[in-house]
Amino acid sequence: MTRTALVIGGAGQIGQAVCRRLLADGWSVTAAQKHAGSLPAEIESLGARPITLDREQPGAVARAVGAGVDALIDTVAYDGTHAAQLLAIEGDVGALVVVSSASVYRDGEGRTLDEARRNGFPDFPGPIGEDQPTVAAGPKTYSTRKVALEGALLQGSRRTVTILRPCAIHGPGSRHPREWFFVRRILDGRRAVPLAWDGESRFHTTATANIAELVAVVLGQPATQVLNVGDPDPPSARRIGEIIAALHGHDWRLAGFPGAPRH
Repeated sequence: MTRTALVIGGAGQIGQAVCRRLLADGWSVTAAQKHAGSLPAEIESLGARPITLDREQPGAVARAVGAGVDALIDTVAYDGTHAAQLLAIEGDVGALVVVSSASVYRDGEGRTLDEARRNGFPDFPGPIGEDQPTVAAGPKTYSTRKVALEGALLQGSRRTVTILRPCAIHGPGSRHPREWFFVRRILDGRRAVPLAWDGESRFHTTATANIAELVAVVLGQPATQVLNVGDPDPPSARRIGEIIAALHGHDWRLAGFPGAPRH
């Protein structure tokens, strides 16, 4: 029997990758998005069934699930309200996978990515695991809302639920590509780009293809768990600049400076 999946946010950057991966595995995929016609034609041609879903409308998620699905992958759930929507229909869902964010983590001084401009970037001593302390749940910031989402699901679910925490997401379909910092300077014809910390800082990248691959693995082994997801060999800021320049045939000097930039 063909397995069925509902991907909420199917037209988004992560959702597109998940749809592709599950369709390749023979799943019957329904891609739900807020705006009609936003699912790329390529995804639809692969077999995804597009539907319109405004999750802020009462009962909308339940109607999208219908008689039930083998898996629900929510790429855009944001807070406790969205967790309540998912918990309300979990009896009709075989496995639940929800995308959160690595921005929920805080360092030893309580600093987070949300407040980096005001308090400075968090300082993590090295690779961090899922047991790294997170911010407190609440309505204040993106990260505190994500923690509220996670907590409600993990505490309230009677079925298996997997939380994924990616960081610095990249891949096809981005509306705000992180690479733009370098591409814009290439288009401006700049021959030198200053980089803080000698260009050796790393903001762990996560390809959407890797998120989709982990989703496929998780659906094969359903469990209640929290998993970080990132690329196996994240490049430094300097290396990203070198790669993008090479792709554009652009020659420039990446000038590194020790320490954080001064304002």
